[in-house]
Amino acid sequence: MIRYLKQEEKIESRALWERVFSEDSQSFLDYYYSDRVRKNKILTAWKEGRMAAMLHRNPYEVAVKGRIWKVDYIAGVATDPGCRHQGYMSRLLNRCFADMYMERMGFSFLVPADPAIYHPFDFTYICDLPARALNEKGRLQLSRRALVEQSAECREAAKFVGRQLEKKYEVYALRDEGYYRDLCREVRSDRGDLILLFTRDERERLAGVWAYYGEMAENQRELICLPDYVKETGPSKPAVMGRIIHLEQFIPVICLKEECPVSELELLIDVKDDFIRQNAGVYRWRLDRAGSTLIRMDEENEIKPHLSMGIGELTSWLFGYSVPSVPEDRRALVERIRPLKGVFFDEIT
Repeated sequence: MIRYLKQEEKIESRALWERVFSEDSQSFLDYYYSDRVRKNKILTAWKEGRMAAMLHRNPYEVAVKGRIWKVDYIAGVATDPGCRHQGYMSRLLNRCFADMYMERMGFSFLVPADPAIYHPFDFTYICDLPARALNEKGRLQLSRRALVEQSAECREAAKFVGRQLEKKYEVYALRDEGYYRDLCREVRSDRGDLILLFTRDERERLAGVWAYYGEMAENQRELICLPDYVKETGPSKPAVMGRIIHLEQFIPVICLKEECPVSELELLIDVKDDFIRQNAGVYRWRLDRAGSTLIRMDEENEIKPHLSMGIGELTSWLFGYSVPSVPEDRRALVERIRPLKGVFFDEIT
């Protein structure tokens, strides 16, 4: 049996979380089950009256090219050790996809413990995260103050980070007062802290937000700072996977490049999706410099598409993560289309 837990039942999933994610501290779980679980949906699979597997749908508001979408972060994907390799996770993900599609959710994202688990379900990397730290100027010239969980400080942090993200990225989790109140509780539940960084001049301007786990800041959760005060300490690494859920809902944010020699373009694309069959099929894809639309073609057998690809490859391309593998005579066509530019997700719950 596959079903969502009622609000009063959600605490029952904590025992499975503790068995599977034994590295998480009790204080972190206390936070998670008092905060995140209050707002999320927990999809579960049952065997002989016992919870065999679960999947958490944690909601976020995500900025996508100036629009605000409701998008679920998939977390807490866990199967009881005695119930593994019996198809429970596949059944949960299939149900999850079906429900998200009915909700017209453009895409979903997750941080994989092992990407090999999610590749078969057409999740693909969409976001690399750089290794960042304060540079010498940041360490010496910025003062530090722990964030107080008050509306004014949380709003100030959210406005600052929002301005920094929108300069560089087209896709990111929307920051607001509640976001930073939650983040503050999250890191402090695991002996960390959320620090505001200020310039030492007369104006004392906010110059950065730094969140970390551990008393010695062993694990950095977020560092978003004015460029003058940070440095890259290593190459960017694949961090977040995503998957288009409702293709027709997603596609309007994709458009032609400004330098495209034509102002409008129409092509046929064959999309393959074995898990969300509503996405699969041949579409007439109409694009201009403002956006695009898809119109499903009925007589697929008589149509020879210009492009053909699976939903995973399409996701990677349209998020600007990779260029699709297409025949040589189709590359110029692909190069006219502008994918999303800049994806930033550093969320982990």
